[in-house]
Amino acid sequence: MQHNVSKDYQYLLLSNHYIIIVIFLPFTRISPYPSMLHKYASESKWDDAIRLCRFVKDTVLWACLATMAAHAKDLNTAETAYAAIDEADKVQYINHIKEIPSQEGRNAAMALFCRQPQEADTILLQAGLIYRAIQMNIDLFNWDRALELAVKHKTHVDTVLAYRQKYLDNFGRIEKSKRFLQYTQGVEVDWEKINAKIDMELQKEAARPGAKPYNG
Repeated sequence: MQHNVSKDYQYLLLSNHYIIIVIFLPFTRISPYPSMLHKYASESKWDDAIRLCRFVKDTVLWACLATMAAHAKDLNTAETAYAAIDEADKVQYINHIKEIPSQEGRNAAMALFCRQPQEADTILLQAGLIYRAIQMNIDLFNWDRALELAVKHKTHVDTVLAYRQKYLDNFGRIEKSKRFLQYTQGVEVDWEKINAKIDMELQKEAARPGAKPYNG
């Protein structure tokens, strides 16, 4: 008797290495598909991996492929795999990542997608994408880190303060952080100017050498 693939194995991700654990059940034949998928992924044979998943028609195998492709930053394969298991929000986010013009920006976004915010932060700073690093920390509500970067690089301090105040207003709270209060006193917050600066930053990123839309 052959068991369903999803009951025959589990998939774990440890330190960016893929480990397929096969659970031995009495009187069962072990499915060959997890090891085949791992081999295809390790060799970046994503088309073969997709064909395998379509043949097997198992949601767990698709989920494994989605995770492996995401960590390998192969956006097309990740999108296909997440769509196969009806993860519409992840498909939408991957399509958003594809629109980021710089490879470093996309790599950072995928690192964040894979729950590696420190790696994402490092990628952006090493690439000189300071605004994107600041905005990422704002989006994560890492306010102290966002302000630290803005002050250190002498840019977008007003952006951080504006988003911070908007956040506090939404929750009916007042500012209590001494550091934020210190900068609030000396920095003008003008959303029109902030949005103009953000647009300029995005245009600068799109004009970087080698910047182009993702096409796999």
